[in-house]
Amino acid sequence: MTYTAMCEREGGWWIITVPDLESGRVTQARTLDDVPATVVDLVATMTDIDPALVKVKVEAETGPGLGFGKIALVGVGAVGAAAALAWRLIRAAAGTSVP
Repeated sequence: MTYTAMCEREGGWWIITVPDLESGRVTQARTLDDVPATVVDLVATMTDIDPALVKVKVEAETGPGLGFGKIALVGVGAVGAAAALAWRLIRAAAGTSVP
C-alpha cells in the first residue's frame, strides 16, 4: 500500500503527517531524503505491515513562492559564482591577467 507523507519545514526539521494512518500520525525527519524510511518505520510500527510492502509518496511544502526548482536554480547560480571567483583568484595569484 502507498502512504502519503505530507511534509512541512519547521526549524531544522521536516514535520511529517501521514493522513492515511489512524488519527493522521505525525513524525519528523532531519532531511527530505530521510522521510521515506521514517514513514516506513512509522507505518510498520502502527499497522504491523511488513516494511517491504510499504511505499511512500512524499509531498513537501517549501513555503510561499519557493519551490524545489527555484531552490535548485539558486544553488546552481551560487556554485557558478563561486567557481568564477575561485578562477579569478587563481589567475591573479599566478600573475596572469584576469578577463
